[in-house]
This record gives sequence, structure tokens and C-alpha cells, in this order.
Amino acid sequence: MFKDGEILSKKVKFILFIFLMLIFTVFLAAYLKIEITKTEYEKRVTSYLEDEKGYEKKDIKSVDGIYGVKMPPFYVVVVFEDEPYVKYIYFAHNGVKQIKYILTEEAIKSNINKPDLKNYNPSNEIEKYIIE
Repeated sequence: MFKDGEILSKKVKFILFIFLMLIFTVFLAAYLKIEITKTEYEKRVTSYLEDEKGYEKKDIKSVDGIYGVKMPPFYVVVVFEDEPYVKYIYFAHNGVKQIKYILTEEAIKSNINKPDLKNYNPSNEIEKYIIE
């Protein structure tokens, strides 16, 4: 292995370089796949809210695609301008569906409950989650 004072031969260095480039490529591809999917889900939910539910762009404060570790791994968090203290969670896998809402500390302190929610979609039975 030690030849003429070289620690690593050119062949070993080349193999190590190729291996590191492969690892880098795999991680880059995975990252890009996640980002593209999050963006696609954001677009689906935004389109659903505007085209099917009649919201205007000014009614929606934010739409953020999220990649999580639980199943399903992709979901979208929507915050509406008229309810900045509630985060609505949507799935956009096979169609768009509101699945739950999250009340922030501000909402809890203000005693906001399910009947007070303006953008709650009662056709889907969703669960309440509280941010701790």
C-alpha cells in the first residue's frame, strides 16, 4: 500500500473520489426530489383553495409544503389571513383534503375552539392538535 512514500495510490484516490461523488449525487437527488414534491403539493393546495373553494390570493397568508418522517411524508400547512392563529393541514396525494388543524398558543389563550374556526371544512372530519 505504501509505494514510494505515497500514502494512498492514485487508484485508491480515484475510487474514493468516485465513491464520494456517488454519495453526493444520491443526497442531491433525494433533496431535489423532496423540494420538487413539496412545491407540487403547495401548488395543488393553492389551486384547490382558489379554484374549488373560492379563496382569493389575498385571503391566504401562507402555503408551505412540509416533508415529515411520519406517513404520509408530505403535507401542506395553510394559514389564512383571517385566522393567523390556526394552521390547517392538507394532504394533496389523491386529491386535496383538509385533515386537521393546529391551534397556536395565541388561539388557546383566546379560548378559540372548533365552532370559532372560519376556514374549518366540516365535510371532512378532522382532528384538533395543539402546539405545545
